This record gives sequence, structure tokens and C-alpha cells, in this order.
Amino acid sequence: MLKEQLEGIISGLKRPGLTEREKQFIESVAQYYNQTGRLTEQQESILGGIYREKTRPPRKVRIA
Repeated sequence: MLKEQLEGIISGLKRPGLTEREKQFIESVAQYYNQTGRLTEQQESILGGIYREKTRPPRKVRIA
């Protein structure tokens, strides 16, 4: 993952609605990336999942 991609994802996640655990994970991923210059496949996968979950539009509730 490129640094620009990681920064884009992290900036997209800086909004209300993250759990404390998600915030901690994102901080640790950013720290790991700054130290090593890379992410593991598992870190990328989890980060991508959080991003997709938090940035998708809310579902419309259908009332019958």
C-alpha cells in the first residue's frame, strides 16, 4: 500500500462513528507503517473493511 493511499483512508476515517477499538487499530496501523514503510496483508484487509463499512451510505429503511 502506498503512503498516499494509507493517508487517504485514514483521513476518510477521521469522523464520528468509529469505535474506540477501531481508533486504536487505525493508530497502531499508522504507527506500524511509519516504522516499517509497509503494512501486512491482514492489516490492509482489516483497514479496508473498516473503511468500506464506515464510508458506505446508510441503508434506506423500507416501511410497509
